Amino acid sequence: MLGLVFQVGPDKVAVDVRRVREVVPRVQLTAVHGAPAWIAGVFVYRGRVVPVVDLHALAGVGACPPHLSSRIILFPYPLDIPEALVGLLATQVAEIREIRPGVAQPIPGPPGRPSLGPALADGQGILRLLDPDWLLAQVAAGSGGLIEAGFEP
Repeated sequence: MLGLVFQVGPDKVAVDVRRVREVVPRVQLTAVHGAPAWIAGVFVYRGRVVPVVDLHALAGVGACPPHLSSRIILFPYPLDIPEALVGLLATQVAEIREIRPGVAQPIPGPPGRPSLGPALADGQGILRLLDPDWLLAQVAAGSGGLIEAGFEP
């Protein structure tokens, strides 16, 4: 598979490029009152309000640094409503590479936070393989309805 590779704290993470709707530059976000710390805020993208999850904060490694390589990776959410999007904020989003299938092994995340995925050695180091469906389900469950609220008509 082709994977979009990015950095979350000390971890390199990859996601199947077929799952990504678009990658956009980091923009100024509007804070959401009462949201968990890992919800970085919302922004308007092509006329739609898009909630953004800070993967660094979710992984327990602080806030995503404001680097030039920081990007918002947009995914359809929920998957059966293509016009609804959710953004994942990460840094060093700059590489697409071939990831060969192998044996992925789970690596636990910090207690009380979702793992960013199982680990896989790909010849260039260790990558975590992010499953957007699983991660977004965990995020939605922990958002107290804030993620879903952005998608009501």
